[in-house]
Parts: sequence; structure tokens; C-alpha cells
Amino acid sequence: MKRVLLRWVPLATLATVAVGLVLMLVPIDRELVLRIYALVVGGLAIATLSAATAFAARRTKSAFAAALRNRPVRHGRPEELERLERQVALSVENAADFHFRLRPTLVAAADAAVWRRYGLELDRAQGVLSPELWAIVEPECEPPPDRRAPGPPLADIEAAVDEIERIRA
Repeated sequence: MKRVLLRWVPLATLATVAVGLVLMLVPIDRELVLRIYALVVGGLAIATLSAATAFAARRTKSAFAAALRNRPVRHGRPEELERLERQVALSVENAADFHFRLRPTLVAAADAAVWRRYGLELDRAQGVLSPELWAIVEPECEPPPDRRAPGPPLADIEAAVDEIERIRA
């Protein structure tokens, strides 16, 4: 940075010497020479400040440049998968969590699978679903009477998902 600021000193010194010589040796309007000298020194000062600003800007990244940089791709598990895993874990522990969190996901999956395979809406698909799966995805399914009771076992949830996958295939 110091070198950037001192780069213009020889030019300012040369301009000062030239003005001094012109004022001593040439019979010319002093005011005009001093105005020209002020313009030259002012131009050198502006050039110095511009160079110092450019030098400082190269050393630090701007917020704009940082925002333009690509962010690293997160190679983790998809958020939707993590959310479903949490829903399953909560659903096994609590019947209310099963009914209000995981069951809507199973209903949506079963509805899509039945529609794709048989062209039926879910409320008319009782005959093509097993009684166990129908008990879970039935549109008129009531909330559990004891909401703090344990939810269905993990094996039952796995069986329901497997049946939905078989229907979809």
C-alpha cells in the first residue's frame, strides 16, 4: 500500500520543480502557472486515491462478490427423508403423532398409488386394499381416543408402506 501511495511522489516533485523553473525563468502570468500546477497536483492526488482504493478493494472480498460465489453442494441426506424418519419415530411412540403427522403422508401415497393402478379415488378403494392398510388410510378414520398411547409398531408401518409400494408397481 505504501508503494502505491509513494509512486506519485516523483511526478509531484517533477511538477513542483518545473513550476519553480517556469516562474523564475519565463516572464509569464504567475496566477495561470499556479492554477495549472494546482490542477496537476490535484490530478495526481486523485490518481493516488484511486490507485489506493483499487489496491484495497483487491485485498478484501466484497459482500456482492461473496454472494455470487457458488455455495458448496450439501451431500447429505435429503431433508424430506429426514423429516419422514422423524415422523416415523414419533409415530411409533405416540398415537396422536401417528394420526396427525405420519398418517396424512401414508394417505397421500396410498391415494396416488390406487389412482395410478386402478383409476379409483381412495374413498372407493376399500375392496382393493388390505383391511390393515384400509384401517390406516380410511378417509373417515377417527383420531385415537387416547392420544398419548403408543402408536402402531414399526412392523405395521413397514407393512403398510410395502403394500402401498406393491400397489404402485
